[in-house]
Amino acid sequence: MRLNFKNVMLMVVVLTTTACEFSLNTPEEYFDRVALNTNSISRFGGEYFKTYLKYIKGGVNTPDFNTCEKYLKNNSIARVEQNITKIKDMRPTKKTKPMIDAALDLYAFVLKSYQTDHLKIAKMIDERAPESEISKAITEMDNKSYDAFVQKYNKLWDIADVYAKDNGIEVKKMPF
Repeated sequence: MRLNFKNVMLMVVVLTTTACEFSLNTPEEYFDRVALNTNSISRFGGEYFKTYLKYIKGGVNTPDFNTCEKYLKNNSIARVEQNITKIKDMRPTKKTKPMIDAALDLYAFVLKSYQTDHLKIAKMIDERAPESEISKAITEMDNKSYDAFVQKYNKLWDIADVYAKDNGIEVKKMPF
């Protein structure tokens, strides 16, 4: 009887281990969560504020987004934090780890900028600071961080493009 119990326990352990292997995400899920979702942060720095102003001028005005600061916090920062959580919830594999690491590096960089430099400018916009002061702050922010953003973004997409090609995922390039 003991031998059978040990065999049963061994089978349970083996089945549990293999079941975990089968619960890995599909290549498409990895690509979508890790790389494709970065499209939401592709407008960074000065481009972020140009997009925001078009959005507001388009007449969208809800209590959660009726100021630039609220829009930044309730939309952009919240989305970055959600995307980080979604990525961290994925189980990295040998093939996905470089892409995941590059995405987390990019998101951490963007989140920090959103919470500091972007937030400072959002408050300036809400307080109706002179246009020249806002433009100066945006230029300073872009000079400080835009090149690093582009480098991190491109690094992720260089890895993601290879991953997509290796896994038969069709990627359509954005027109910007």
